[in-house]
Formats: sequence, C-alpha cells, structure tokens
Amino acid sequence: MRAMTAILGGLKDVIFGRLTLLAILNFILAVTLTVLAAGALIKYVVPLIPDGGGWLANVSTAGEFVASVAVVVLAIALSPAISMLVGGLLFDVAAERVEKKIGVPAGRAVPLHQGLLNGARIALPALILNLLVIPLYFIPVVNAIVFYGLNGFLMGREYSTVTAARHMSFRDAVQLRKRNGLKVFLVGLACSFIPFFAPLVGASAMTRLVQSLRT
Repeated sequence: MRAMTAILGGLKDVIFGRLTLLAILNFILAVTLTVLAAGALIKYVVPLIPDGGGWLANVSTAGEFVASVAVVVLAIALSPAISMLVGGLLFDVAAERVEKKIGVPAGRAVPLHQGLLNGARIALPALILNLLVIPLYFIPVVNAIVFYGLNGFLMGREYSTVTAARHMSFRDAVQLRKRNGLKVFLVGLACSFIPFFAPLVGASAMTRLVQSLRT
C-alpha cells in the first residue's frame, strides 16, 4: 500500500504538480541523447562487424530493415541509462521540491557536480547490463520481462539509496532499502515503464516512500 501511494503521488507530481516542467526537460534531453547515441552506434559500430556467408549474408542484404530494428532495440536498451544520467542533474532538485510539498525537512543539498556523478553512478550499471542483454530483447515476451525486471530493480535500488541518503548516512540508507526490498522494487518497476520520465517520478515517489518508512 505504501509503495502504491508513493507511486501515485509521484505520477501526480509529474503530470499535474511541481515537477511537470522538470519532467518535460528530462524527456526532451533524454530522448535526444538516446536517438543520437543509437544512431552513432549504428553508424560507427555496426559497419565494424564483418560480413559473412550463409545467414549472415542474408541479414546484411536486408540493410534498411535491419538498421531500423537495430535502432529501435538500441534505443530501448539505452533509454533507461541515458534518462538516469540526465535525471541525475534534476533528481535532487525534484526531491527538494517534494520534501517541501509534503512538509518534511529538506535533505542535504547536493552540488551540481555531485548530482552528475550520482547520475553517472546510476546510469553506468543500467547501460552495461542493458547492452549485455540486448540479444534477449529480440525474443517476444522475454524482452518485456527482462527489460522491466532489470530496470525496475536498478531504478528502485539506486533511487531509494540516493533519496534516503539525503536524510541519513549512506550505510543507513542501504539498510533501509534492504529492509524494504519489495516496496523499493515496486516503485522502481513503475518507473521502468516510463524510462524517459523515471528520474522525476522516482524522485517524488521515493521521497514519499522513504519518509513513510522512517515514521
């Protein structure tokens, strides 16, 4: 129940509340960077793969179709990590606004460079793991389970830790997350369904969840 209440509060803040403009900014930046990154990989990495005989030759002849599918799959794989990286710059700003809204003391201020480092720390595992499981993204049903399960876990894990660390030591933040693993995962799972808005929904939902778990 606490997780659902937090998720609904996060969605409300992003759609109708204090975080709408930040969410739009995150969306524009994340989508732009995702498309550029996927295009760069297609342009510079795919040509490095040598042509082969048999089925590889047949694949290579389907150029436009293969490129289109590759761009879509790469964009899906890259979207969580890039959105988390961009969101790292906005996460603490959003968390502070939500703290003020729900009437809790503001957490520790995070400098801009620390916000970027937090974003990179969150984004790097997501990037590596999503690239490693790309073959699974071509398998129907399995692709959805892997994408949402993996990114839900990563988002819940990192968003909860960063949020809680605004009000307690890093060690205590990790312990809080471990004691409430299912609730944290459910919030992360909800965020994984909207990767381009995930950092802002995550900031709001996790702020609400962490505060409810501390009381």
